[in-house]
Amino acid sequence: MQEKNSPELIASDSEPSSEQLESLKHVADKIPTAAWLVVIFSSMERFTYFAFSGPLQNYIQNPLNDTSRPGALGLGQSKATALICFLNVLTYTTVIPAAIVADGYLGPFITICVFSCFYLTGLLLLFLTSLPVSLHHNAGLGGLIAAFILIGVGVGGIKSSVAPFLADQLKKTKTRVEDRPNGQSVVIDREITIRKIYGIYYWGVNIGGLSGIATTELEKIYGFWAAFLLPLCSLAVSLVAFFIGRRRYIQHKPQAGTLMRVFKVLGLAIVPGKFSLSYATASHQESLGRTVTWTDSFIAEFRVALIACRVWLIYPIVWLCFNQNQTNLVSQAANMQTYGIPNDMMTNLNPISVLLVIPILQKCVYPTMKRCRLDPRPTVRMTLGFICVAASMALAAGVQQIVYNSGPCYDSPRHCVVDGRLEKGPNDVSVALQVPIYVIGAIGETFFSIAGSEWAYNSAPEGMKSLLQAIYMLTLAVSSVLGIALSPTFKDPSMTIVFGAFAGVMAVLSVVFGFFFWNVPNTS
Repeated sequence: MQEKNSPELIASDSEPSSEQLESLKHVADKIPTAAWLVVIFSSMERFTYFAFSGPLQNYIQNPLNDTSRPGALGLGQSKATALICFLNVLTYTTVIPAAIVADGYLGPFITICVFSCFYLTGLLLLFLTSLPVSLHHNAGLGGLIAAFILIGVGVGGIKSSVAPFLADQLKKTKTRVEDRPNGQSVVIDREITIRKIYGIYYWGVNIGGLSGIATTELEKIYGFWAAFLLPLCSLAVSLVAFFIGRRRYIQHKPQAGTLMRVFKVLGLAIVPGKFSLSYATASHQESLGRTVTWTDSFIAEFRVALIACRVWLIYPIVWLCFNQNQTNLVSQAANMQTYGIPNDMMTNLNPISVLLVIPILQKCVYPTMKRCRLDPRPTVRMTLGFICVAASMALAAGVQQIVYNSGPCYDSPRHCVVDGRLEKGPNDVSVALQVPIYVIGAIGETFFSIAGSEWAYNSAPEGMKSLLQAIYMLTLAVSSVLGIALSPTFKDPSMTIVFGAFAGVMAVLSVVFGFFFWNVPNTS
């Protein structure tokens, strides 16, 4: 006879005991339709983003009549990288005010819709000013900057809200024991469910990221106007579809009072409290004869959220290294033999690799880590991701040196005199050498990026979900500021040193991060 409390006799949907948590298999809950709709919108938004950003380095760097590579504005590699970093700075500083709007006033759904309209307007402007007639009348640069402002505001508003809005669709999921039709009892694990939905989200995002394949071909065959028309149309369609599905979504009510309490708490903690949250507690304020609108438990939750933000201190350097995919690695490919493949198509190796890696991690690697008693908690995955990014930058430095060691132009690729004539062709080295850079970088991205979004959602108190996601996204803005500051060094023949320095710094920071955070448990 089985004991009364054996796992086989647990009632369906009961709360698991510590023994059941230890002995029963943990699985993810069913993903609701509303979450799938958000994933589809996110995928289409990323389709839009990578479709227009894929050709940008060539569009800005190369001149209009360049016979070796497509171009339009002819501003050179350093200025092209700096302008793309400017777009990123604008995008990821907008996330903070957008998060305040989402959490405190409009809610994430309306915020996403409103900021998508800014995004759409910017893409329309970019398309119009990339038409040949506009470029010949010197409207390209002015149109690009104005479009960047609108696109940056729009993307920032979406990025601050879409990840927490996705996880909000799992509100009905709780960790519980469930009896399956085959008689087996399992633990429906909320943490695994959130990890799964963010994995699906990121998989969908990278399907959208393949749009760069289409736009680089359109850029090559028809021109940049065609490359920018595709993302304009895709965003318009996805926004309409997202709005039509509005009745299915779980939406939390905006809590303006929560954010006002946050600002008041910070004001008290920083100025009279000398950077001590204990000064702002309700009990301490009452001892001073003051009445506040928050409780000590609110301060405790806020303290946890602030402490959780420490893991993101390394992220600006991580993103600076990772974003070389869209900038200096594109320029590196332009200096190599591409055999008819557009040099900016190589960046699509990143989303392709991510699409292959995510299922392997979800189905094989993470369960194996669990069996080996190594919990694939966010900080563990972050550490592994950072190590991969360091390795990818080391490979980039090695490939760059191979380019410089190859003729005909050696460390001045596409700009040297050979037999009395100016040589504009690439050096004699295959672009296939870049493949390991993108693959290893994609593995790292899959580890650290998904883990970062999970950490942001799990660390945030109610009413601050978008705000913490925005703080996470703000690390991208800081990385882009660093990119702008370093952009004068992004030119030949210095790129081996640049990539090597990135690799060295990332290696050191990975070790330091692992030392401090490897054993930090999940905050959910």
